[in-house]
Amino acid sequence: MTSRRSILFSAAGLCAAPSAQAATTTFTLRPGQPPSTVVARTARGDRGEAFVIAFTGAAAPQGEIRLPTWYGDGRVLRSLPVAGREVLLASFQGNRGTGVAQKLAAVIGVDDAGALRILGIETLSFHDEQVSTASRRLEGVIEPRPERDALLLRQSTTGRVRPRPESTERWTTRLAWTGSGVLAAEPTPPGAGEIRRRVDAARAKIAAVLAAEPVTDATRIDYDETGIWAVGYAVALT
Repeated sequence: MTSRRSILFSAAGLCAAPSAQAATTTFTLRPGQPPSTVVARTARGDRGEAFVIAFTGAAAPQGEIRLPTWYGDGRVLRSLPVAGREVLLASFQGNRGTGVAQKLAAVIGVDDAGALRILGIETLSFHDEQVSTASRRLEGVIEPRPERDALLLRQSTTGRVRPRPESTERWTTRLAWTGSGVLAAEPTPPGAGEIRRRVDAARAKIAAVLAAEPVTDATRIDYDETGIWAVGYAVALT
């Protein structure tokens, strides 16, 4: 049995490894360059525990990615092809508390200038059951496009606020990337549902933070301020 603090590289087919040790595999992070080896671990810093992702090898980018983790549950989920290279999808915990659980995903890549950076942060799941009269579940998955010019984020949500009947939303967002800057989402379409509008608004605020300069330390982002911690609430914050 693996510990709760293990690191899983499911796309590479590696077994989970305790966070006290390093788990490794390789990815092609830049076009025409040899693969880099990724090394992930859980470390303690001035802002608590962080899931740390670093790289080694002749073409490895400098620096490391730091994602917040309160229970050592950070994971590198898989690689995705886009813009002539691979980007990594890593999950970490978002909003949490009694009746609330959120899983976030960071898309990590190396841009054309050779800078390691976080390209975007999205919600993979959000469950809200804080009160008996309202509940919501939001689920998402990030997939590659056959053209390899963008990623596709498919999301769906079902919620109920009694005595009103249950409601459902489903949508797909195209996240384009050319090798520079951050992921670019299409505008929110007219008539979009409430939850999609929340997700899109939070994404825009996070994109502004990530676009100013290459960001590698996500433990310093004010997630509450961006609104991403509130995207899946059954009852909207006022």
